[in-house]
Amino acid sequence: MTLRPDGSLYWPARETLIVADLHFGKADTFRAAGLPVPGGGAGTLARLATALDATAAARLVVLGDFWHARDGRTARLLDELAALRAARPALAIDLVRGNHDRAGPPPAGWAASWLSEFVPDPPFCFAHFPEPTPAGYVLAGHLHPGVTVAGRGREVFRLPCFWFGPAVGVLPAFGSFTGTAQITPAPGDTVGAVADEHVFLIPTG
Repeated sequence: MTLRPDGSLYWPARETLIVADLHFGKADTFRAAGLPVPGGGAGTLARLATALDATAAARLVVLGDFWHARDGRTARLLDELAALRAARPALAIDLVRGNHDRAGPPPAGWAASWLSEFVPDPPFCFAHFPEPTPAGYVLAGHLHPGVTVAGRGREVFRLPCFWFGPAVGVLPAFGSFTGTAQITPAPGDTVGAVADEHVFLIPTG
């Protein structure tokens, strides 16, 4: 597995790019509620297109929360999603259902339907919620994990991160308008903090 600084995970043996928590339509959902926030889905879509091109992935797996909410499914966003899909007709796509995906069905052409809670793909098992299963090592999202690190000048930064425990690995949120939640890794866990164009391993004891 390759931990990529855009927050995606690449599985070379299966030519598979794995991302979590895109939350398409989140900014539009806030605007629909009367909150004048900037941004939209274009930044996330551009990063996704760049990652697909950089890895030459033949398959994309989304670990849930493709959507944010029903109000964010705007005509503009659906057109942008259709354009990305049309540019990559041979790309296989698996969409695992997340808790936010009750916003509606997958966009046209992306997948026939949402996949189940656990999707075995040995030795891994794709899921949205980071819960262990006998079906394999779980790769999940949902938590939007982040870790706090201190700089040499005593600056403090909260960075998105990859978090791998003995039975479950959690990817950072790939969406550009998602935020992070502080994690508490156990000794021996592997944590990869994402900063600029690098992924830095953080000691966990």
